[in-house]
Amino acid sequence: MSILDGIKNQYAAYRLNGINKLECSVNGKNGSLMAAPTSPEKNMPDKLKITLKTLPKQLSIAKNMEYTVKSLKNNPSNLKVTAESNFIQKFEDYAHSIGIDKIGYSKVPREFIFKDRSILFENAIILITEMGKKAVDAAPSEDTQEMGVITYDELGKITNMLTEFLRENNFAAHASHPAGGVVVYTWLAQHAGLGYKGRHGMIITPEFGPRQRISAIFTSIQNLPFNESNEHSWVPDFCAKCGKCIKNCPGDAIIQEKSHETGEVRTRVIKDLCHGCTICMKECSFNRWKYGQIKDKWINITN
Repeated sequence: MSILDGIKNQYAAYRLNGINKLECSVNGKNGSLMAAPTSPEKNMPDKLKITLKTLPKQLSIAKNMEYTVKSLKNNPSNLKVTAESNFIQKFEDYAHSIGIDKIGYSKVPREFIFKDRSILFENAIILITEMGKKAVDAAPSEDTQEMGVITYDELGKITNMLTEFLRENNFAAHASHPAGGVVVYTWLAQHAGLGYKGRHGMIITPEFGPRQRISAIFTSIQNLPFNESNEHSWVPDFCAKCGKCIKNCPGDAIIQEKSHETGEVRTRVIKDLCHGCTICMKECSFNRWKYGQIKDKWINITN
């Protein structure tokens, strides 16, 4: 490792440690919702994959992750909890105009919050941005890595912009950056009915298959249009028959485990074995073919 690489990794570790402390500083704030005893651990990486080409974006990501907590002081003191009938549409129109592709709403179960983390409000707005198919299909490559960093950075900036938009309209808000965050995004997006978790651990949506990044904003708005159903619950049955993500993972990071209690076979992604190569996303059937085509064929086979 060169001296420059050593300096970059030390700096990245320093920034990540600071972000970790900032996120934990929300714990104990008045009215905050803490993680459940059964919540999963949050794996904070000890270093970032930094290259000279992506360094500016990486620094921007760190800055915007820090802002999600530092900006909490901007929340209005006389906050509103009810949105007028046309405000949600106004919010969505603005979100789409600055780069958000898909929006959902959900109450946040405590089990979705990472252990030792808290959120200020249980009402969540879930934001999704597509990852470019051309770059995903080139995985593993520098283009794929660069696109991933750019998507994280842009969605992080937009999430903070939308958080400030809520505050400007007298709603309190707590942003959660896509590069990490304080909740399990896959679970939250599934809970909001936006898609369903695949065996590779990523959410699968009709619009983008597995190719998306997710962020969230927790807000004081209590009358969000929460979704109470999920029409994508057939996806796990298809995934159980497919298994392309497991077969093509170069690090053997996606493993199958049988529950001693129920006998159910589940998959788990071992973070230490994951190369971050994006091959599981590339090889996913929902990236290769359209969601509707797969669903129609699956229904014909199973009926």
